[in-house]
Amino acid sequence: MPRAAALLAAALILAAAPVAAQPKPVVDAEARAARLQGLAERAYALNMADDHVAAEPALREVVEGWRALGWGETEATHATVLLWAWSLIELGRFDAAETELRALVDSASAGGAERASAWGLLAKTWSRSGRFIDAEQAAVAALDHARRAFGDTHAETATAWHNLGTARGEVGRNSDAAAALRHAVALREQLFGPTGEPTLSSLYNLAAHLHARGDIDQAEPLLRQVLLHAEPGGESHTYALHHLGFTLTRMGRHAEAEPWLRQAVDLRATLPDRHMQAVSLAALADAMNGQGRHEEADAAYDRAIGLLREPYQPGFAMTLSGVLLGRAETRQAMGRAEAAEADYRQAVEIARANVAPGHPRLTLRQLGLAAFLNDQRRPGEALALLRPARDALLARTRDLGGGEARAEVEPFRSLFRETVQAAWVATQPDESLIR
Repeated sequence: MPRAAALLAAALILAAAPVAAQPKPVVDAEARAARLQGLAERAYALNMADDHVAAEPALREVVEGWRALGWGETEATHATVLLWAWSLIELGRFDAAETELRALVDSASAGGAERASAWGLLAKTWSRSGRFIDAEQAAVAALDHARRAFGDTHAETATAWHNLGTARGEVGRNSDAAAALRHAVALREQLFGPTGEPTLSSLYNLAAHLHARGDIDQAEPLLRQVLLHAEPGGESHTYALHHLGFTLTRMGRHAEAEPWLRQAVDLRATLPDRHMQAVSLAALADAMNGQGRHEEADAAYDRAIGLLREPYQPGFAMTLSGVLLGRAETRQAMGRAEAAEADYRQAVEIARANVAPGHPRLTLRQLGLAAFLNDQRRPGEALALLRPARDALLARTRDLGGGEARAEVEPFRSLFRETVQAAWVATQPDESLIR
């Protein structure tokens, strides 16, 4: 969530703006308002500490309570709705978040800053649920409102540029995405200096985008630049540690990647965010696999899955799916076919429940399972899995439009064709036996 919106929410909650702005209520309502005020302060603190499991019900109670008292259109209620939506998104409750955020952007009493934040959170909601085209449109709206509310050289406008770059990368508009992220870097350099934390955050995101689109050689020096200037243990430093190791792994430099990833795992183990610790453990496992150390990799995947499942949060679903996919590939390499198949199938089912048909992450998991089935000489099952996946992937490609966007999906289509061909060949009679 944009930091300015979070601070606005804090100021309004702590100042008890709804109470001060309304006529004096009856005694019962006054007592209820006082209780809600205390709850609002605690809920804000929980949200800022990323304890969304505890924050969400408290924020919901505050919003519903203030609305019952007739304060639904106040600035404090709008700001608290933004915090509530933030928690809902982190918990994977995208429909509920969308309902609240749509109501806020349509509210006649919402200001430009509130609308900018609401559109930004809608972009995040739709991105997380695989609605990338909708997410990009929301990011455009967020930038438009931020520029009108704050001007072109404000920190919140820089954040909106940053988020737009991320959204455009997700729909495959790589040139536009890189341009928006570079604009965010330049604007934040102007506002915070070349080594300011917001600048380094945008620099990190630019590196991550370059990695995602395949320009790994351009990503590596940017990540090293972030590590050179970021405060050790800070957010940008931690993310860059992880991503440099991840990038080196993707470049085939597994032994060089491992120390960076171990640092990321150790650092994240000291933080309350189990999700990111699990992500780094999975990347470390990938580096171990690249060195042929499958037993160690399997153990690292086990630890990552344990962190994501105990206690389970819906917002971790796609990460859990990805880690299961990695463990499935590891167990397949170890010859543990039955365990590998169980992991492949779980990875597919979790993705199917959380993203739209044709989403690249779902397609990747379906292809992994199909390739495994081919390897097990079960091509009929592979083809049965791939036929509906093919239709969804082709529909997604058409929906994206534009050559650059289609190119983003082409690797999945190529892998799909290879997998289908392997399954088809396996169904054909062996000519040597016929002879």
